[in-house]
Amino acid sequence: MAGSVEAETRSALFGSKEWVEMSRLEELAFEKDTLVRKVRRIPALGEVLVGVGDLVEPETVLAKGTVWNPDVREVRINEELRVFPEEVKKYLLKEEGDEVKEGEVIAIHRSFFSRFTRVCRSPIDGTIEVFSNTSGRALIRGKPIPVDVKAHIPGRVLEVIPNQGAVIETRAAFVQGVFGVGGETVGELVTAVDSPDEVFTAEAVSKEQGGKIVVGGSFITLEALRKLAATAAKAIIVGGMDEEDLTNFLGHEIGLGITGQEKTSLTLIITEGFGVHPMDERVFNLLKSHERRQACVDGSTQIRTRMLRPEIIIPL
Repeated sequence: MAGSVEAETRSALFGSKEWVEMSRLEELAFEKDTLVRKVRRIPALGEVLVGVGDLVEPETVLAKGTVWNPDVREVRINEELRVFPEEVKKYLLKEEGDEVKEGEVIAIHRSFFSRFTRVCRSPIDGTIEVFSNTSGRALIRGKPIPVDVKAHIPGRVLEVIPNQGAVIETRAAFVQGVFGVGGETVGELVTAVDSPDEVFTAEAVSKEQGGKIVVGGSFITLEALRKLAATAAKAIIVGGMDEEDLTNFLGHEIGLGITGQEKTSLTLIITEGFGVHPMDERVFNLLKSHERRQACVDGSTQIRTRMLRPEIIIPL
């Protein structure tokens, strides 16, 4: 199954004279109406499916290709056949570079007029990458992984990156958060609280929030977070939360340097910081004013490397 993979999904705001990179740790972006340009690439050479000027939607696939599978298995053929390593070669049914299926016989040894038969099977679908006549072992690499990159935002293709992807431009409201977890998602904005200093409790969660991007206030409780996830909400945007609650919700501790690949169906964006923090009134009012509109959000945070911040993009 193809995955949605972005080696680079940089966003920039377009000023009157130049692009402004949104990566400064000390300054979070807040724009009510601006041009957002988003770079979308696959992490390998592949096929670009769009052209300059094309109109795209968030689910539009811009480019696709394949990447090497990191799953490499060592197969001890000599032990499976119970022969000396240097004897293995004469029992092989496959050679280096051959494709194999999981469970397929790659070597067979018959003895005593075929009364006794031992076989060695491939543990995975893949390709025999290396065979050693000295050790009698082989390395089998899993099949190449199909990857693609989607637009994530609606807009127009401004530029094509040959063999890799494209730059998408759209007019939107743009807000950065301080920290987030979970990847990209798109959904309708709904507000769960009446003010930016209100705590989002389990009582404020409703089944109508399923499939939506929910806006909270100053804090979300662990019970509310779990209940919200159970409704299949796509994301929660909130001023703050308890760091220990986040660990309990995810089931593991999380490094604050790089996030975005967590196994969670609910993307979380914190706009102010850990603890109880009323959401900036500008941010809260902006989100509330766009209630029922489509929003494109991403919880990915990379502070120590590219200083990438979680994003909220509301196409206008």
